[in-house]
Amino acid sequence: MSLKPVVLIYDIDNALVDDVAAEVGLTGLYTTINTYNEANAMDALHQYNRGFGLLSNKLSCIISGWNGHRKPREQFLYRVRAEERRSPFRRPTPFIIVTEDHRSDLKMRALDPKQGAVCAYLDREDFKGELAEVLRQVVYSERASALNAAAWSALREQAEPAESV
Repeated sequence: MSLKPVVLIYDIDNALVDDVAAEVGLTGLYTTINTYNEANAMDALHQYNRGFGLLSNKLSCIISGWNGHRKPREQFLYRVRAEERRSPFRRPTPFIIVTEDHRSDLKMRALDPKQGAVCAYLDREDFKGELAEVLRQVVYSERASALNAAAWSALREQAEPAESV
């Protein structure tokens, strides 16, 4: 028996966490850790650390949203990225954002390979059609960087025509 890849799900909106977990659970391919506050999410993240946090952790992916009560730099995504940058032996944990907040500045920060390096930025209203496929590509095909590059490129192309008008 092989162990299933572990996916951490965190958001302050309990209904969103439950919806995402249900969608991931339908695949039968992953074990999920559902967390409803940032402290529990960070604890779960630390439990899956390897080499005292110096090596990449054992989580296959993190699925999260934005906390509307916090500044962009204080978001969970950036706390995780700051921890990962402390060691040259760590790779960024693949991240998927599911949100209803469509602020272009947040999306730019999240998809920017130097800041958030998010694999996918999904809309809360219609993520169910895409999540399973994106997660499969991230975990089993190890395409997190390629997905981030494609999403970043598409966002920049979308922003360029708006700037030239």
